[in-house]
Amino acid sequence: MNARRTSAGLMAAVALVGLIPGVRAADQSGDHLTVAGFQHPESVAHDTILDLYLVSNVGELPPTGFPGALDHNGFISRVSPDGVIVDLKWIQDGVNGVTLNSPKGICLYRRELYVADVDTLRVFDRFTGYPLRNVAIPNPFAPSPPFLNDVVVGNDGTVYLTDNLHSAIFTVDREGRASVLASGPELGNPNGILADESGVSWVTFFGHEIKRRKRSGKIVTEAVLPAVDVSGLELAPGVPLPTGALLLDGYGRFDGSLLVSSWVTGKIYLVGRSGKDIETVVEVKGALNSPPPDGPADLNIDQGRNRLLLPLFNANQLLIIPFKD
Repeated sequence: MNARRTSAGLMAAVALVGLIPGVRAADQSGDHLTVAGFQHPESVAHDTILDLYLVSNVGELPPTGFPGALDHNGFISRVSPDGVIVDLKWIQDGVNGVTLNSPKGICLYRRELYVADVDTLRVFDRFTGYPLRNVAIPNPFAPSPPFLNDVVVGNDGTVYLTDNLHSAIFTVDREGRASVLASGPELGNPNGILADESGVSWVTFFGHEIKRRKRSGKIVTEAVLPAVDVSGLELAPGVPLPTGALLLDGYGRFDGSLLVSSWVTGKIYLVGRSGKDIETVVEVKGALNSPPPDGPADLNIDQGRNRLLLPLFNANQLLIIPFKD
C-alpha cells in the first residue's frame, strides 16, 4: 500500500476533477441514472409537492480548493425525476436579492427551503425560490470562521445545523434566535444530521460513528461503522487523516434503517435498527482505493419511487439509484 496516497480532502474538498460540461439529460447506465453538469453538488432534497429534486451547488472553488469561501457563486438546481436538469440555477447568488456563497445542506419544511451557507442559515420560498430571511449564526470559534455543513428541521420548527470544522451543532428556534446546542471533540465533528422525537443524531466526519444527543443532553454512540487503515491519507499536504476517520457525510433514513456515505471508502452503508447490522449497498470511487474520490456527499431518498439520490461532489454528478426489492 502506497504511503503517499492522495489527500482525502478537508470538509469536502479533495483532489478535484473538472466540471463535466453542458450535459443536461441523464445518462442511463445499467439500472441507475447519472445526471451531470453540476458545479460541486453537495446536498439533495426531494420536493414531494412539486416532485422535483433540489440540488445545492457550492460553485467554482477558489485555488485553495476550500469549499467554504464567501465568494458569491453558489446556486440551487432543480432536476426532474427522469434525470433532466429543469433549471440549473433556479436560485443563484445576485438574482432576486439572493445571497449564496457555498451552499451545502438543504432541507424542506412546510413552505420553506432551508440552506446551510458557510456562516448563515438562508430560507427561501420552496415554490418561487425567492429569499425570505437570513439568520446569521454566532461564531464562538472566532477568529476561525464558521463552516456550516448540514441542516435539518425538527417537527416543532427548530432548525439544527452542523459545523464539522469546529465539531459543533447550532440551533435556530422558531423566533429566529441562533445558539450553540453542543460542541466539543465528543461530537466527532458532526456532518449529516437527522432530528426525531428523541433528539438529534449525526454522522462523524473525523470518525466512523453515528452519534446522538438525547433530550437530556447526553451524547451516546448508536452505531460504529467498520474502520479501515487510513494511514496513507492526508487532510492536506503534511496533515495526516485522523485514525479511524471515514469522512462520513450523507445521512438519511430508509425503511426503518439508516444510510451513510463515506468519502474514504466511497461506500454507502445501510445500518439496521440495531446499529450492528451494516452492509454496503452502493460503492463509488473512494479516497482509499480509487483516488481521486467521487465525493459521495449529502444523500437523500425518493421514498415514493424507492430511490437513493446521491450527489458526487468531485464528479459533479447526481446519481439516481433504485433500491433492490
